[in-house]
Amino acid sequence: MEILRALKIAVREWENIRVSLEMFGDIQDFDVKHYLNNRINLLPGGLTMARKLIEMEGKLPTYEYLTQEAAYVFTTLASRAVERLGLIGGLAHTFGSGYSWVRTGRFDPSGIEEQKHVIKQLFFYKIFFPLGGYFNWDFNSPVVKTKLQVVLLKFTTWQDNPSSFIQDVRDYREQLEPLWRGLASSLGFPYGDAIRGDKTWEEIESQIQGSIRWTSPVAPEITLDDIQGTSAELV
Repeated sequence: MEILRALKIAVREWENIRVSLEMFGDIQDFDVKHYLNNRINLLPGGLTMARKLIEMEGKLPTYEYLTQEAAYVFTTLASRAVERLGLIGGLAHTFGSGYSWVRTGRFDPSGIEEQKHVIKQLFFYKIFFPLGGYFNWDFNSPVVKTKLQVVLLKFTTWQDNPSSFIQDVRDYREQLEPLWRGLASSLGFPYGDAIRGDKTWEEIESQIQGSIRWTSPVAPEITLDDIQGTSAELV
């Protein structure tokens, strides 16, 4: 019965994510039959996900989505959702982590040893909240949908042309570097040199450039001209 309860919650939140991303594409229905029939992997994230869903639900009336359990849920579901829109591998997970951050206010430290993973989350946050953030937003808000469309466009551009990420890091250095330092400080550098506050931006750029891998994704064709009244430029 607990698994069925968890699935019901997962379907609800999947639909919320689906609504929020619909300007970019349709992630389709959550495949309940698949997870009911597959007892080994009952949910994305397995039994841990089921437990997190139920714990999140219990805290929802008091804390809304501002909990660690919600952060896990949205990282997992949003990562799977954007895989259906063409993002692959680590980039899909990074998007899911960024989505979770702006939804729950909680930064996902998994993968923090990779500077490019963290910086892409900073891009997500800065595009979504150019002047600061209010985490209790409506999934069906036209403004939210447009912002997520712009973020997804940025991510698919990086996937299709990895060198564009290097250029973006250089172009938006002045806006991203303070966020990088602040994040490093708030984390207290618990991961050694992974996100050191004293690392120069040139070192960061060099490490990112050396780790870029080319991929051949399948993604919706969309340009910034298609997004009326919104700019992907950071402000």
